Amino acid sequence: MDRYGAKKAVRELAFHVPGLRDRLRARYPFLHTPAQLAYLLACLDRTAAVPGSVVEVGCYQGNTTLFLNRHMTAQGIEKPYWAIDTFSGFRDDDLKMEVARGQERDHYRGFFAVNDRRWFDYAMRREGVTRVRSVAADVGAFDFARVAPIAFCLVDVVFYQPVKLALPRIWEALAPGGIVVVDDFHEDDSGAFSGAGQAYREFVEDRDMAPQRVDREYGLLVKGDS
Repeated sequence: MDRYGAKKAVRELAFHVPGLRDRLRARYPFLHTPAQLAYLLACLDRTAAVPGSVVEVGCYQGNTTLFLNRHMTAQGIEKPYWAIDTFSGFRDDDLKMEVARGQERDHYRGFFAVNDRRWFDYAMRREGVTRVRSVAADVGAFDFARVAPIAFCLVDVVFYQPVKLALPRIWEALAPGGIVVVDDFHEDDSGAFSGAGQAYREFVEDRDMAPQRVDREYGLLVKGDS
């Protein structure tokens, strides 16, 4: 039996073993919808000529990171790419803020906690992605001047406090013509994953800017050429 036959035999065995069968099924690995992913690709294309880096704030295990980088390679978009995350789940101070906003702490138990920066870096190397630099950090305290100028930034952090603190620094580091997309901008600011959206709404209102919602759950910021 050659190695392909052996591989098929192992998978056939797994198909008949409870607990292993689900490992064989196709999976959709993204927390973004297909339309949202298409919009992110459009943002990369739109900012291709804008000087600066691509920054992903909140990347978890790197599925979206890999997806966006495959597109950058295919389109010949050569920019530094920064992936910023705690790589250990939610910070306790941020959880406390959500509780203060009226949320149940237990609702977030275990979310994104099973992660490690080493695993993320290995996944990028394994897929041949060399432009990504990972940073383990509290994004609410991160100095975005380190990665400035920013051409495109995806903020995929569900909590209020880190987004509230990070958005002014991101905006300051954003290049003219740059774009920021904030995930989880809902109609209602009271839901369990509404914190980031509330922070986005407050950011634009404080600056007399109009909130822009695209693809149902994205808040958009575009810096004018000035």
